[in-house]
Amino acid sequence: MEEKVMESFQGCHVCSETFRDPVSLSCNHSFCSSCLKKFWKETGNKNCPICKRRSSKEHPGVNFTLKELADSFAERKKSGSSEGEKQLMVVCSKHQEDPKLFCKDEQRAVCSVCEFSLHQSHKVVPIEQAVSELKEKLKSDLKSLQDKRNKHKQVEKTYNDMIQHSKKQLFPHMPESQT
Repeated sequence: MEEKVMESFQGCHVCSETFRDPVSLSCNHSFCSSCLKKFWKETGNKNCPICKRRSSKEHPGVNFTLKELADSFAERKKSGSSEGEKQLMVVCSKHQEDPKLFCKDEQRAVCSVCEFSLHQSHKVVPIEQAVSELKEKLKSDLKSLQDKRNKHKQVEKTYNDMIQHSKKQLFPHMPESQT
């Protein structure tokens, strides 16, 4: 089951395969870089293939966090990891070490070798701290979305009540089941 969930989060919505060089648009939808370029070329516009919003990014950069997850998932799949495995092991793609740090500038996990050589001037925090902060942000975003959904449901109910009330006024002699 975990395997299926992981696969659904790491699949390109254009080619339905595991991401290859994933890029994220300003609407936060992600695609393989080559799939997005091909889609944009075929449609003649720079809209998101999912939500159709115009991208504010002419040349979206690689989403390194998603790339590392997709690469790790592809490696797991290739090596035949069992479905019962509880934890996804993420290792540095350059040094095959466990990432212990998180680069806030690039929004990706990094090992200590990468941090020393490539991320010295970046804002780097322990991975546990980053996970905690990201969980809090997700909780906050989820709460905001739930509030918006509840507000939408209230508006929808009010709208439906108004429709029923209007129908009763327009058709006072019609049985309620037909209005």
